[in-house]
Amino acid sequence: MTTYKNLLIPIFLILILSACKQGPKTAEPFSLTKISDSEQSADIIDTDLHEVMVSEVLPADKYVYLKVQEKGKEYWIAAPKQDVEEGTSYVYNESLLKTEFESKEHNRVFDTLYMVTALVPKEHGSRLIPAKKGIATPGTTETIGSKPASVHGNQGTFRGSVKIDELITNAKEYEGDIVQITGECTKINLGIMDRNWIHIKDGSRDDYDLVITSQEEVQKGDTVTVRATVRLNADFGSGYSYELLLENGTLF
Repeated sequence: MTTYKNLLIPIFLILILSACKQGPKTAEPFSLTKISDSEQSADIIDTDLHEVMVSEVLPADKYVYLKVQEKGKEYWIAAPKQDVEEGTSYVYNESLLKTEFESKEHNRVFDTLYMVTALVPKEHGSRLIPAKKGIATPGTTETIGSKPASVHGNQGTFRGSVKIDELITNAKEYEGDIVQITGECTKINLGIMDRNWIHIKDGSRDDYDLVITSQEEVQKGDTVTVRATVRLNADFGSGYSYELLLENGTLF
């Protein structure tokens, strides 16, 4: 009987030590800019295009946590820090799925969290609206010397001031050239893809959302004059696709 008890004691000690070594699991920190090889093998990378509507926003120091809805499904994503509006639709096409992810800033654990590399407003995928019938009034053409004018290193003939309606109607004629637009800023998205995205209207075609990229900042409601290069069929990925875009805008 004594021998039997002596055998049970070491077995019992081994079981206790084994349980102590396991301990509770802790959430690993994440980065939207760098994913280690071990993370890539353990987590699920999703490259499908998703359109989501934001229902809740939790800002953080470097990121923003968002509860989103997609085709009747509700889940959480994390994106690089930016201004995000509740009730607005956004798109993304690259994410990394994490489970049991802990946010120390908000003192909570997300059962599942999609780490999104780039989140953009759905409206940035606006398309060129077919031109209205009738004769368009041509814009003023201005020649500067014998060489094309230059705006921030982009070469192209300066075509002078034009209205948005004229630009849309005769987009092919302006491709690669520089135009000047004066209008009201209806919206601006700052610091996306290292540039600002200015939405502008001038009263000539207010059913069209013209977008200008620039390194300069304006305020919503400001009346601005901008010179920029006309680009057609611009596709930056992640939902940023335009049949007509004004690039590298400079304020005047």
